[in-house]
Amino acid sequence: MGFSWRLPAHPCEPEAGRQADRKVVMVGFATTTKEVVMLFMINWEVNHDHKMETFGAFAGMSEADDAAIEQAHGFTQIGRWHDVANGRGVAIVEAESAEAVHGFLMMWTGGLSTLDITPVLDDAAARAVISANMPQG
Repeated sequence: MGFSWRLPAHPCEPEAGRQADRKVVMVGFATTTKEVVMLFMINWEVNHDHKMETFGAFAGMSEADDAAIEQAHGFTQIGRWHDVANGRGVAIVEAESAEAVHGFLMMWTGGLSTLDITPVLDDAAARAVISANMPQG
């Protein structure tokens, strides 16, 4: 699992003293600087008592609003699918942290929706995990 920390710039660099965000991933005893991107599956169901209020809030949003929210919270939406008749749906988002996703989802909590968030893998990552953990023989 990775963690974030602030690394001061080298004194010989033009912007000496400037701090840069780095993502460090621990692999055994070695460290490497690497961008960590995680996929999350979000299932939601609108609370029946707040269905029209929630639908109204969503219907009033534009694609520009979606983009601004993604940028503000630090995630990218891969796709979102709706079962409007039953007030539920699923989304897949990409983020560097669970905190980014939870921060975004706070706007739909407070009794409006029930949310289920699950970290997920794409095919290549799932195959790698399964292959690495299958009994040999």
